[in-house]
Amino acid sequence: MELWPKRPRPEHIMGDDDTLREKPQLKVGFTLTPDFTLLAFTGFIETLRQAADVGDLSRPIWCSWSIMSHDREPIKSSCGVQITPWEVFRDPADFDYIVLVGGLLGSLDQVPGELSDYLVTAAGRGVSIIGLCTASFVLAGTGLLNGRRCGVHWYHYQDFKNRYPRTMPIIDELFVEDGGFITSPGGAATTDLALHLVEKYFGPERVVKILRHMILDWNRSIDHPQTPYMNDYKEITDPRIRKAIFYMEQNISATLTTEDMAEEIGISARQLERLFQIYVRESPSSYFRKLRLRHANWLLHNTRQSITDIALECGFADSSHFAKRYKDFFGHPPGLTRFE
Repeated sequence: MELWPKRPRPEHIMGDDDTLREKPQLKVGFTLTPDFTLLAFTGFIETLRQAADVGDLSRPIWCSWSIMSHDREPIKSSCGVQITPWEVFRDPADFDYIVLVGGLLGSLDQVPGELSDYLVTAAGRGVSIIGLCTASFVLAGTGLLNGRRCGVHWYHYQDFKNRYPRTMPIIDELFVEDGGFITSPGGAATTDLALHLVEKYFGPERVVKILRHMILDWNRSIDHPQTPYMNDYKEITDPRIRKAIFYMEQNISATLTTEDMAEEIGISARQLERLFQIYVRESPSSYFRKLRLRHANWLLHNTRQSITDIALECGFADSSHFAKRYKDFFGHPPGLTRFE
């Protein structure tokens, strides 16, 4: 799928130091929401910085960017670090992309009306808009994503779906393009999105340079799953089964019945049981239990949480019940996993 067109070679100009330079081939304007996530912002802008010059000189030769707001007051990120915008909103037609960086959901009501108006103006002028992290919530709130697919973090899927029923949230892709909008769930996926953007504009050689400088192994493809287990059901095409599994992941610590899952996706419990037998070869409750046990296994390997805390986080009534289920599935008690 071609997300971005190839660009013509830029024209050469003379820089201030009388060296041969090129007019920026890719121009990006950044806008930040209150309590934006720093990783989403820095992953994207650092990729542009690496693409913009040779070596590590940081000159905006092939790429240029600006950080804008309506009043140039410092904007606090979710971790407390503040970014001061460089300028007030400029004509969006000056940019190839407007990048909106979202953050904490609890701060959505603090998004300035001027920012929403600017996004609507940019879309009206045909400028492509990139939404990172919870920026999809802001864009959906303006009505710009009505009837469109958009990338949403798996953790916020249910909340997004409830708030904006006229949109189509996608959680099994690292970024989603629909018309003039490209949305990403945030986190490290913003770097993958920026790398794909760089490849479309400048070719794979520039991507290799960035990967080496940023000490990254590779840039992930658009359909790379957000969570560790999505690869297990990438081949399941029935949207009802996929929605049921997404609902399970959203409620990993809850006690869900087949009736709960069926009601969520709008079918009967009997029909959901039948669909799972056809596509997954097991019952919904069995699949959910397996999902919780595999998540518990991941937590045992990657965290220092106690076995009791892990049991509760993964929806088991107590540690003894969890230990029995875990041993039945993995062949040894959870305590041994910590010593593997």
